[in-house]
Formats: sequence, C-alpha cells, structure tokens
Amino acid sequence: MRRTRIPDANSMSSPAPTLQRSDTLLGRTVSSEVHPDVGYRLTRLLGQGATARAYAAMRITPYGQLPVAIKVILPQIAQHSSTVGNLVVQKEAVALGRLNERIPRCPYVVRFIDTGAMEVNYGGYPLRLPWLAVEFVDGGYEGTLLEDRVKYSVKHTSFAFDRARAGRSLDAMAKGLDEIHAAGVLHRDLKPTNVLCCGSGDTEIHKIADFGFARPMGLSATFGAIAVGTPGYTAPEQMLADRGSIGPQADIFALAAIIYFVLTGEDYFVSDTAPNAYNEFSASLRRSVADGKYLCPELRENGAAIFAIDQALARATSFEAALRPRSAGQFAATVLPWLLDQPNSVQVSDRWLESMRSARSSSLRVDSNWIVRHPPGGDRLILGAAWNADGHCLAATTNGLDYFDGASWQNLAEPEVLQGRRPLQVRRHSPTTWLVIASGSRIVQVAREGTTILADGRDEGVDFIDIDGDLDDLAVAIAEAPGRSPLICTRIGRHWIRSLELREVSLLSTVARVDETRWLITGRDHGGRAWAGIHYPLDMRVTAIPVPNTRALVACTSRRGQRLAVAVGSTGTLLCFDETGASTAIVPGCPDLSAVAIDLSSQIWVASIGSIQNRVSPSSAFSCQWHNPSWGSPFVSLHAELGHLFALTVDGGVLESRIHAQ
Repeated sequence: MRRTRIPDANSMSSPAPTLQRSDTLLGRTVSSEVHPDVGYRLTRLLGQGATARAYAAMRITPYGQLPVAIKVILPQIAQHSSTVGNLVVQKEAVALGRLNERIPRCPYVVRFIDTGAMEVNYGGYPLRLPWLAVEFVDGGYEGTLLEDRVKYSVKHTSFAFDRARAGRSLDAMAKGLDEIHAAGVLHRDLKPTNVLCCGSGDTEIHKIADFGFARPMGLSATFGAIAVGTPGYTAPEQMLADRGSIGPQADIFALAAIIYFVLTGEDYFVSDTAPNAYNEFSASLRRSVADGKYLCPELRENGAAIFAIDQALARATSFEAALRPRSAGQFAATVLPWLLDQPNSVQVSDRWLESMRSARSSSLRVDSNWIVRHPPGGDRLILGAAWNADGHCLAATTNGLDYFDGASWQNLAEPEVLQGRRPLQVRRHSPTTWLVIASGSRIVQVAREGTTILADGRDEGVDFIDIDGDLDDLAVAIAEAPGRSPLICTRIGRHWIRSLELREVSLLSTVARVDETRWLITGRDHGGRAWAGIHYPLDMRVTAIPVPNTRALVACTSRRGQRLAVAVGSTGTLLCFDETGASTAIVPGCPDLSAVAIDLSSQIWVASIGSIQNRVSPSSAFSCQWHNPSWGSPFVSLHAELGHLFALTVDGGVLESRIHAQ
C-alpha cells in the first residue's frame, strides 16, 4: 500500500457527507494576520489527509473576491504537537512564497496567498490551528489532477497524452522545478497527483503543488529518519536515511517517472512498497515507453524517438544521483526535441478535439453567483488584453502594460525591448505567455522568463493593430499608416511579404484565424458601415462577405482547431464564419456588443455594457447570464473555458463565473 500523504489543498478527495455536515469550521470567516481588511470564508470541505483538512474558501477584500484553497492542520495534530503543525504550514509557505517575488507570477507552481492561525475550541480548551491559503485550481471538465487528465485521455481517446501535449506538460513541470530549486527548495514528493491542471487544449497549464514534504537544500530530513514520498516516484536516496544529503536530482528522478506515466498511462516503476521499489530502482534495466499499452501511435511508429526518450528516462532515474541530469531543464532538453515539432506553437491533436465533442454545452450550467474579482472604476484605460486559464491577464493600457494576478492590478516596468514604443494590443501566445503588439510594428513576447522581440515589421512607420497566427509559420496582421489605406500584412516562414492595401475600407479593427488558410477580418467601410472579409494569405486576396447594416464590428475571436471565427459589434450584430460560410444573428435587445469568446464546446459568449449573454448552439437563442446596470463601463475582453468565464471592463473591472457539468 502507498503511504497516506498530506494532500495538497486543491487535490484532496471528496469528503464523506457526514464529515461535511459535522465540520464546525464550515461557514467561518478567518481573518488574515498580515492584511487587516482581508478575510477568508470557508465554504466547502474538499477532503482530509493525515495531518490536515482542505477547504474551498473565498478571499474577501474591499477590492474584490478570489477563490482559494485553505489547508488547516487537524486539531488533534496541533494539540499533540504544535511544532509539527507549524512546521508543515511554514515549510510550504516559505517554499511557495519565494516564487511570488517576480511579475508575471510563476505559472508552473501553485501560488501562495496567505498563512496564519485560527482560534478554535477543541475538547473544551482553546487551540490555535495553523492554516495556509493557496490559489484554487479548478481543472473543470477533464479534471484537476494530472493523473485524472491522463486517465481521461485514455478513456476518451484510447491513448495517453499525444506528443505535443506531453511536451508542454514536461516543459511546464521542468520550468516549475527549476524555479523551485533556484529558490533553494526541494519538493521531495513529486507525482501525478501533485501536479494540478487548468485550461484545456491550447490554454492548458500544469502546476506543481503540495509542498508539505519540501525542505531547504542541504538539510537532513525534516521528519527525522522517516522516508517520505511515494513508492515508484521517490528517489532511492530518499528511502535511506544514511545515503547523504538529498539534492535536486531526487526531484528529477520523480519528473522522469511522471513523464513515462504521461506518455503511457502506466507507472514507470510498478512496485507499491518501499523495499520492492528500492530493488526495482537498483536494477540495470528500465521499461521502454513502447511497453506502454496507451502510447500514442505517432510516437510508437517513431523508433528513433522511442530510443532517445528511453535513454533519457533511464539516465534521469539512475540509481546513483550523480549520474542524473543536474537540472530539470537539462533533462527536458533531451526529451522535448522528440515531442515538440514546433516548440513555439501550441498544437492540439485532432484525436483530442474529437474527444472534447462529448463535452456538449447542453451538459453545462452557469453559476448564478458570479464573483467580482476586481471592481470597475480604476484609473487605467485598457486598449487590449489577453487571458490565460489561470485567471491572469496582461493588458495594454494608457499607462503601459498592466498585469492582473487574479486579485489585483500591477503596472509592469517598461521592458527595454519596447524602447518607448506604446503597447497597442495583447494576444495570448502560449498557455503561459503573451504577445504584445507595440507601435512601430514591433511584436514582443512577455513571459515569466523575460520579454523578448519576436518580430519587427518591415516599416516602423506602420502600426500593427492586431495579429493572429503562428509567427514562425503563417500569421496575418492588420495595420495602419499615415496617408495610406488600411493594410493586411502577411508573415510566412518568419518573413513579411508584400502588404495588401484595402482601398474600399476606411479602417480595420480585428483579425481572427478561421483555419489553416483563412482569416476573418473586420472593420468599417467609407460609408461608416460595418465591413468584413475573408483573407487568403497564400493567395494574397481578400473576399468581402455580407454583413448586416450596422455601424461597426469591434471584436472577433476564434479557437484553435474549431474552424470557427465570430465577430460582434453595434446593435447586437453577430457574424459567424465556419466551414459552411457566413451566417449572422442579432442578440435580443440589440445591445452594442464589445467583446466575444468561444469555449471548447463552441458555446458563444458576448458582452455589452452591464450584460453578458451566451448561446449554447447555432440553433439556440441567446440567454442573459449576468446583468448589472451599475457596471457602466463596456467589456473589452472575455475568456471562456469549459470550467469558467472571465470578463474584463475597459477600466479594469474583472468578473468571473464558474461553469459546472450537470
């Protein structure tokens, strides 16, 4: 049997109903000891481990609310030894807190929020229970745990993760581990149930969680001579107290075992007890990924890739720690070339997309209890913004670049690569990075690792307004320049080719990729009416498409792999373009629509001042999901997942709703 563990606050199993009903902490609000105006209302018991209970909670501040997970030490543990309870909480707080110092926040590790202690009455005596608050990770339809997502993939596609998805998973975990190690902390219990996931497909993010067994490097085990970890994922040096100090190579051992599981749906090491696992580790042979029943066919047919991955996994799980790679990044560098054909492109397999068609919007309902993450009315004016599945947002504003970390806005220092250029628009580049379009036709990437120039236009006198596509392969930008008609600029294979001038159009506003060869472009003609067209970049031509007689189409969006683009504008106008052509609709009430999003079930969300509506299918009517006349600023951005929806107003108001399967 595997050891009972201190679960992460996000990943505990559902509690029994009787435990839920008898919990005296439910409904209680705990005050922060650091921020006097912040409280945490415990709303739901997530589960219980050997030393702690985990609760879903709401962080309540004068400036908005934030869902969090709170781990509370069990009263019997705190009563027996306050040192143990404080140690578990303090170790995790220190490990996670060191990663919060840079903006953007580390997307690959569960974010630390707060810590403290609450007063309770236990057995007639007062007792202080240490607690720790971290971000709440909601995986939605596919599950929150990496283990659950691999099992979901096996069940619905007959295979574990495809090559590209496994590569993104490895890249995220390796970057997270390197940051953890750079902060001087070892995890020591990395496994598929301690990696949490949010988003789906082109937005999926993996996060390392549960630092209950973490410790500073170079120290002996903080739980005495007890071997910590999980058989099959725990390095051999952790199993014996006399094998010297434990280093980053112990976590790299576990990472390699996780990647085998991600690729095959099976454990790399099959022993379920520490002695058997120790003997298995010391053997000279390792399983091949080709032995895995659920290895995806694209990889199974590539003998060179299988050989290279097998060699990398064997080295990373060497019995002697000194023979393993010195860092998680070094290990990832030996595997990623065999998984990611285009490292900078988020590829989603057709097999996975087919499996997601079962997630029909009719099986989803929207919570009536919406959360105000941040109230409107700030002094910023947002020009363009993009989200990740984490609920974090990067915005181009009149103040420069502003970053929303789920709870508050912060202004980013101007990156050197912008050199005084004005940010005009932001697009999501990968699940954890953003594209910033700046004046002078410069495109930069903003990431945790830094800001870099990805592309410059051919003419600094031209300003890109919007862009969509793959900058390393095929991308289309719309642009403007003084004294010239609006421009469509095409980039093929990292080179800009001749631009097209649209003389029949007075301005262009948005662009969205429909499929591999077509882009939807919107704007306004010289008569002051909305205009839309389909651009075929490989043919260098644009075909206008009919639109209703309205003033403008101001926002459009698409979702990779869905072959659907949607544009919205004034008087409730909605334009859809898919494989069958163009279709239009008018949203009830004819509101001036300012933002649109599509989730993976092809459910369309639209927003106007003080209102958000959705349509679950092309044959259904739009339904109002949120209405508040006091929100007088227009929405400028929507982000829709199968798990939740984020909405952003032009002055920085942030609204969220959770979406649940029935």
